[in-house]
Amino acid sequence: MSRSDVPGFVDRIVRPLTHLFNPLILRIAGGWWFPMFSLLRHRGHKSGRVYKTPVTGFPRGGYFWLGLAFGENSGWARNVLAAGDADLRYRGTDYHLVEATVVELADVKDEVPPIVRIGSAVGGMHKTLRMRIATEK
Repeated sequence: MSRSDVPGFVDRIVRPLTHLFNPLILRIAGGWWFPMFSLLRHRGHKSGRVYKTPVTGFPRGGYFWLGLAFGENSGWARNVLAAGDADLRYRGTDYHLVEATVVELADVKDEVPPIVRIGSAVGGMHKTLRMRIATEK
């Protein structure tokens, strides 16, 4: 997904506010009470630095389905795709995820959690990042 494929409201409204909201969201991401915010730990594909990024991800069918609101060319998505794996904290439980793959939502609509289908319809996203659950840590 190129930057032009990112939904307009995300590019114009959400993206400029991330520097304000991400520090707050990082405090609650991965906790039990806010399942829409998971905490993704991934390694930079160039720097090797470990990053923590709040993402929207939901489990279903042995996979986690991660939202690509900022597109597959966002920094965290590029890092995860390059590495092929990452760690995710969801509702207080840590998971090791592997086999990062960008998929068209239209191709997997029966496999994704209903909340992902609703979010993509409302947000105008056409792709998601699918990662297989390797282990619960």
